[in-house]
Amino acid sequence: MAMIKCEECGHAISDKAEVCISCGCPTDAAVQPSTSRTGASGAWSAVTRSRTPINLFAIAMMSCASILGMSATQIENPDSLMAFTYTLHVFMAVTGMFFVTILFCRKGVYHPDDLAKAKRDGLSDELGEDRPVVAAVLIVIMLTAYAVYQAVYA
Repeated sequence: MAMIKCEECGHAISDKAEVCISCGCPTDAAVQPSTSRTGASGAWSAVTRSRTPINLFAIAMMSCASILGMSATQIENPDSLMAFTYTLHVFMAVTGMFFVTILFCRKGVYHPDDLAKAKRDGLSDELGEDRPVVAAVLIVIMLTAYAVYQAVYA
């Protein structure tokens, strides 16, 4: 058993280890032979193989949209219409925050192992830099705009 340095953090680990015990970065022992992955197809491949809840969350959002759409056809009472409207507002707010997060915090939606593999395959530059401050500012602007809308029109 030989000791090697982790490519990510420089910590000494066994050459048989699948991941670094310090940072969790996969080692060469864990990396499967990869085919040539370049361009958008490589990035899409990383998304579809992702072991994060982001794919499940997207499916849950689509399901909620379907349920809300079906519910809208059943409303007859004015109070029910108001309740539905606020439910729709909440759904739209969550959807907006979800998309802002995906746009400005792309690396946060991937599993660390997938990010390490993308870095090794040369795909990490496709994701760009995370900008959580921009995402937070946009979310605050969205919430403020909604509060102003409610104050004016409610």
